[in-house]
Amino acid sequence: MSQQSPTWQVKNEGSFASISITLPSIGGPHSNINNITTFHCESDAIITTSQTIDIRGSMSGGVLAGLARAFLTRESFFTTIVENKSMTQVGDALIASSEPGGVTLHRLVRGEELILTSGAYLAGDEGVKVESSMQSPFSMFGNYSGTGVFLLKASGVGCLAISAFGSMHKYVLGVGERRNVDNGHLVAWSANMQTSMKLASARAGIVGSMTSGEGLHCEFVGPGVIYIQSHKPSAVMGSDGGGTRSRNGGGNSGNP
Repeated sequence: MSQQSPTWQVKNEGSFASISITLPSIGGPHSNINNITTFHCESDAIITTSQTIDIRGSMSGGVLAGLARAFLTRESFFTTIVENKSMTQVGDALIASSEPGGVTLHRLVRGEELILTSGAYLAGDEGVKVESSMQSPFSMFGNYSGTGVFLLKASGVGCLAISAFGSMHKYVLGVGERRNVDNGHLVAWSANMQTSMKLASARAGIVGSMTSGEGLHCEFVGPGVIYIQSHKPSAVMGSDGGGTRSRNGGGNSGNP
């Protein structure tokens, strides 16, 4: 693993945000070549790089993991590896999601796991691992939260770049704190959180919830963090997401 870490910075925060990553040089002539600075990102996320940057494709986790990522979560089969192998020159890269929307940076710590919806993964440090994950196909949350049954799980240590439709909003829940999120707006959440589906208005009942236009909501119980997007993909890009990647498009939204 690299001893030097890239520096991440969100540029033009909003619906057309990008991320600038600065990669330090290896060092002096006696430095170890294994200390190269590197990060991984979604295929076709690179906009521009400096002359010191090397880019290569990789099947993260092997062929089976690549197939699972491509066919179950609709992410790319290959992951792009970006490296700066220069002994003396600092390198840089500018990346963005292939679809319009906001981006945010989440710092993963040891022992933490973050669940990502399809299309939310953008990039990560070398120490961050992203793999496919499956919810129960019989669960209410998997079928009616708008996330779909097949998701991504991020773990490890380092910076994780997440993308969304519209603007991104972060909520940190304390122990036992509850928050409801309209289905289709979920981007990522802590894997340790309790999740369930509930009527938007328990007092109004099924008819009242449906006629309000809200229908079902996803309930989260802290502690943990939730990332949500301001717009649903179906409302922006068409019912299938309209782009090359899918976000929250794997399941029934539960709403009209």
